[in-house]
Amino acid sequence: MRQAELGTFLRSRRERLDPAAVGFPASTRRRAPGLRREELASLAGVAVSWLAKLEQGRAPGVSAEVLGALAGALRLDDAERAHLFALAGLRPPDGTAPSAPLVTPALRALLAGLDPSPAYVLDRTWRIVAHNAGEAALFPPVAAAPEPPNLLELTFGDAGLASLMADHDAELVRLVAQFRIHATEWPSPDLDTLVARLSARAPRFAELWSGQDVAPFETTRRLFDHPTAGRLAFDHHRFAVLDQPGAQLVVYTSADGTDSARRLLAAS
Repeated sequence: MRQAELGTFLRSRRERLDPAAVGFPASTRRRAPGLRREELASLAGVAVSWLAKLEQGRAPGVSAEVLGALAGALRLDDAERAHLFALAGLRPPDGTAPSAPLVTPALRALLAGLDPSPAYVLDRTWRIVAHNAGEAALFPPVAAAPEPPNLLELTFGDAGLASLMADHDAELVRLVAQFRIHATEWPSPDLDTLVARLSARAPRFAELWSGQDVAPFETTRRLFDHPTAGRLAFDHHRFAVLDQPGAQLVVYTSADGTDSARRLLAAS
């Protein structure tokens, strides 16, 4: 928790808020702009003494509930609210179910521009909601699916991918450890349902999930035995889509010294 910065930010938001906008009378007798500390405390339902400690950087910690009440009382926008929680070392609960990111024309153009390198976009529940031609050539089940397929269900359930991926079991281990971190950072009932469904249908997933292992994503050399292009070597990258919270852009680039993307394109 960054106590001093949190206090400074709270004071700045309190001092900029028009008292009349939140039901307090405007008065020429106010010595400072914005709300008084007592007024904000009453709006948020917190003790004035506790608010004073927060603003002075002397509070050892603060709950998400108190921060949420303060954010509401101060009428913070989404960016301000996220910043307030980040200063406290917390993630704001948004109360919304994960949804597919908005696959904008610009994002589709980016995917197309990455061809022939395979690339796709994951939403917050790890569904593949957009992909390029290179991805369809490398993973045909992605293009054949009538609805956006889930990466985990595809990887654990498609026998063809098990033979395509030369490092299939190692990738299963990596995916589950990375997904556990993602599910902690972006919790939702949809993810809980996904875990339950996979645990019931895929014994290997159930085994790995029960192990409780976690690991951050790291760029990894991936090997594939493609039925027509032969052995392919790609470096596997993953990037956050910053204007679509929880979404990720995944890209495979040809390993140094190989022409894997070109051979994949020629074989498709």
